[in-house]
Amino acid sequence: MKDAISAPSSVSDLKLTRERSRNEINDFLESDEVSHKLGGVPGWKAAFGARYKTDLIAVCVLGRPVARMVDADKEISITRYGSRPERPANTGSWLIARARDWAFLEGYQRISAHAGVAGNRGTVYSAAGFKLVREEKAQGDSWQSREGRSSVDDFIRRKWIYNFHD
Repeated sequence: MKDAISAPSSVSDLKLTRERSRNEINDFLESDEVSHKLGGVPGWKAAFGARYKTDLIAVCVLGRPVARMVDADKEISITRYGSRPERPANTGSWLIARARDWAFLEGYQRISAHAGVAGNRGTVYSAAGFKLVREEKAQGDSWQSREGRSSVDDFIRRKWIYNFHD
């Protein structure tokens, strides 16, 4: 990935792309330039990018919900969202809204997202029309379950949901 890229001035300068390369997405999510601390993903159902010219500015990855009790045929989760600091205002909500449109067309009843680690309150989900359905104090000791993650103190875990049929 290139270190310095030219900055788009607004989301109208961005192009929505359906991303196919897991290596490219994981390189992006693991880059020090990207505002994301969870790292790459082992897989996905869909991944969308916001590109300026040929440069990847932001990604939104959709996958199976983590909770075993959730019907994966009815709900899909945003498992990763990351963006470069050069992104224009509203890039997150713009990209998430397009991923949300795809989920609707694929027949999902709802889309979920989680926030709370490293100061992430989930504001981007609120801006994209999601509703906060749960807030709970979580322990950060299991945060080191994957290589390369640093420990975090206790944090507030937030679950956001967008229902298509409300």
